[in-house]
Amino acid sequence: MALESLKEYLSTKYRWIYSEPDRMLCADLAHRHNLPLCLAEVLIKRGISNDRQISEFFETPLNSLINPFTMKNMETGVARISKALKKGELICIYGDYDVDGVTATSLLHMFLKELGADVIHYIPNRLEEGYGLNIDAIEELARKKVNLIITVDCGISAANEVTEAKKLGIDIIITDHHQPGDILPDKATAIINPMQEGDKYSFKNLSGVGVAFKMCMAVRHTLRQDPEWKLPLPNLKQYLDIVTLGTIADVMPLCGENRTFVSHGLYALSSKNVRPGIDELKKVAGVERQIVSTSYVGFNLAPRINAVGRMGDSDRGFRLLTTTDRPEARRLAAELDQENKFRQDIEREILTEVFKRIEDEQMISKRAGLVLYSRNWHPGVLGIVASRVVDKYHRPTIIMMEEGNGLLKGSARSIPGFHLYNGLKEMSDILISFGGHKYAAGLKISADKINLLQDRFNSVLNERLTERDYTPEINIDAFIEPKELNDTFMAALQKFEPFGNGNREPVFCMRDVEKYQAVTFVGRDSIHAKCYFIKNGIVFDAIGYDMRAYENLFNNEDHFDILFTLSYNVYGKNRSLQLVMKDLRKAVL
Repeated sequence: MALESLKEYLSTKYRWIYSEPDRMLCADLAHRHNLPLCLAEVLIKRGISNDRQISEFFETPLNSLINPFTMKNMETGVARISKALKKGELICIYGDYDVDGVTATSLLHMFLKELGADVIHYIPNRLEEGYGLNIDAIEELARKKVNLIITVDCGISAANEVTEAKKLGIDIIITDHHQPGDILPDKATAIINPMQEGDKYSFKNLSGVGVAFKMCMAVRHTLRQDPEWKLPLPNLKQYLDIVTLGTIADVMPLCGENRTFVSHGLYALSSKNVRPGIDELKKVAGVERQIVSTSYVGFNLAPRINAVGRMGDSDRGFRLLTTTDRPEARRLAAELDQENKFRQDIEREILTEVFKRIEDEQMISKRAGLVLYSRNWHPGVLGIVASRVVDKYHRPTIIMMEEGNGLLKGSARSIPGFHLYNGLKEMSDILISFGGHKYAAGLKISADKINLLQDRFNSVLNERLTERDYTPEINIDAFIEPKELNDTFMAALQKFEPFGNGNREPVFCMRDVEKYQAVTFVGRDSIHAKCYFIKNGIVFDAIGYDMRAYENLFNNEDHFDILFTLSYNVYGKNRSLQLVMKDLRKAVL
């Protein structure tokens, strides 16, 4: 992107960042594609400026998906699967207990079943077995005469477990998307992971279920070319709803192939012919008659699938996604909903304790990063709690619990300026194990080293971050005036969906708007700001979620610069344009 300047503005909470684009390029793009000028600016800031990129961004054609055989070891892995299919070998899909892992397990299991495979699945119990491959599970699968294990969303760090499987006569294909460590499971028949060294696959941001889907594409293509294969081949499009659930739940960037998956998958999730388990889950989540968006998946559907895994048993999530029996789907959806409520209660209790400790001990003024632990916290919600702490305090955070035998295990979450996996790697000499990526990781340590972990964590953060990194940023996509906002603009904006990580909702700035009437606070806890602004004679309805902290600013000022996204406020059959405030400040721009 050609930038003329980079501008920065401060509010009481955020740094507002605005990159000035090449105005001639914006005007040309807007003219060629019949777009509002500020939406052409949004495209340019997404790195999308030529006709091919724009066409693929808006149309998300399935024929634009990358050749799966450009992924390292794909051909070897597919050949082994083809052999297993033809010989009738027993295949086990070995997954992870989060939504990405459960959807990947479900996808591959259903796909291979359609091909006539003798296939079972195994998802470890989070509380009893922990993450990834384990020796006891492999020995159990050996007793069942499993010939081939295919891992999904796990396995890249399981060198010892893969070696043990080979000794027991089991071949293993690793499919994963996590950052590989220094030691790979080299006894595996194939390691399929776009993040591994030497992999030439051009899109590196696939979820675990995304990698599994690419392998299904490769298997289908191979069998289609095989003159000996006589059985019907599955239509892979039917699985994009499953791929979408895992991709959104794992907060993968909604660009490139992920955007294509999710665009088509959301359409399937919104249809009347959605699979029974998802249909019943939509009913208990209250989204039965609504068009399913990324936010509905992230906040309504995915947490219910995740809840059973966090509480221990992910098998019910698998059964929900794969069942064709309506009564069973209804029963499982109700169970997942109940588990999610239980999970929310536990999470709320732990968060209250964590926030109190942070405030009482004045941790923010003393520590670059936050490390908290307890013997009483539930292991299934540590990651969620860490995320909530990062959201509130904008500090890299590690939340841990005692698991017995003098060990602590936990989850870590980070901020944009700090690569969490690389940071933990610098502390690997004091960790028993760790894994993850830039923003999220899991780790285990001896309890007697917790203070050392805190010190080392702070040291690494102080080396990598400056004070500026601890103030969260909001990037302004474009400045906008009231006359530009209308239904035509909104129709063009909706073409930018689906929104999410990597393709966030455009944030607009309107300067010097006037308060039209007193602000009120609404919602169950009266924390959401409801207000109206006026500029150039045009009045705008606005809502600001969780903005009680801005009350004095609202009361003491009349003119503001505001940052917002756009939506429709729907009431019955009526709808009106609404500004969804992200931040505001006294008008000074």
